[in-house]
Amino acid sequence: MNQPFDIDTLIVGQGLAGSLLAWELLGRGERILVLDDGHRSAASTAAAGLLNPVTGQRLVKTAGVDECLPFARERYRELERRLGRALLFEKPMWRLFRHPREQEAWRKRSEDPAYRGYLGEALTAAALQPPFVAPEGGFIQQQTGYIDTNALMAGIREHLSAGGHYREQAVEYDAMVPEKGGVRFEGIACRRVIFCEGYKAQHNPWFDWLPFQPAKGEILSLEIDTALPDAMINAGKWLMPRGGNDYRLGATYDRERLDEQPTEAGVKELLDALPQLLDPVPAYRVTERRAGVRPNTLDKQPFIGLHPKWPQLGIFNGFGSKGSLLIPWHAMRFADALHDSAALPAEADIRRYPSSPDG
Repeated sequence: MNQPFDIDTLIVGQGLAGSLLAWELLGRGERILVLDDGHRSAASTAAAGLLNPVTGQRLVKTAGVDECLPFARERYRELERRLGRALLFEKPMWRLFRHPREQEAWRKRSEDPAYRGYLGEALTAAALQPPFVAPEGGFIQQQTGYIDTNALMAGIREHLSAGGHYREQAVEYDAMVPEKGGVRFEGIACRRVIFCEGYKAQHNPWFDWLPFQPAKGEILSLEIDTALPDAMINAGKWLMPRGGNDYRLGATYDRERLDEQPTEAGVKELLDALPQLLDPVPAYRVTERRAGVRPNTLDKQPFIGLHPKWPQLGIFNGFGSKGSLLIPWHAMRFADALHDSAALPAEADIRRYPSSPDG
């Protein structure tokens, strides 16, 4: 492209990934434009926003959490100040043992210095009084909480719009014309385009060769009249207090039906799990049903980087259910790579998949 660029970076998608990458690039003085279809397929709008550094029955630390979690906390607090709204809510998580294997995993992890600061004190069955269902006891997990992802995305969207950096628009791939040295899109000359489309990237003609493994998740909003401790409760399914009598209950996992529509089966699965957390189950009302598709990947690592044939096309995606924890740090690293040619984390760089696509 011989003419000067109108913008440096065009970002497609304003979910959590696109929002935080846009924030990083603006902070580096880049000229950007973010295009979004009105969040019609953004998993972030239906996400619980959990910050959970240790997950699964074997209580495994998320890769890179020692760097990612403190950076995420710092970035979210900065965004609260800049956007003028509450975003980060730090709350302990009460993990209830479902069987002795989990209890043994906690005992072993508690002796590991690498887990110090994440796994807290034991909760005996006697200490966990009704309505909690914990015949095997449990423990307090530390450095947990949640992000109000919708408030964050709305705040960044307002910030982008005020600066002329946002447009609500669906993007047709045919309208993207990569040329030597840049990309042309509807008369706009771009230095590069970064796709932050969530699970829809599996249909992107430039990145459909990456091994996504998307999974649908559903959560419910509940009003519960009974006062419960101000802590998240986790026994496979989780119950999250959001203030007052507002709670979130989640989450399902479905690899077959990949859409954004709540289902009766999903509602039943979640409500059937309540007696595994609380007995007796207090009176409640379902106030909202949400569904989204997590952009999971084959190796559980993000997809970040530039296309092997068209390096003016990039992707920032694949954070699955851990986006609130991982995206801030990776957005910083990708922005450094785009703006200053810094190296990407090898485990997230799409060059780990050596098969070069044709297009």
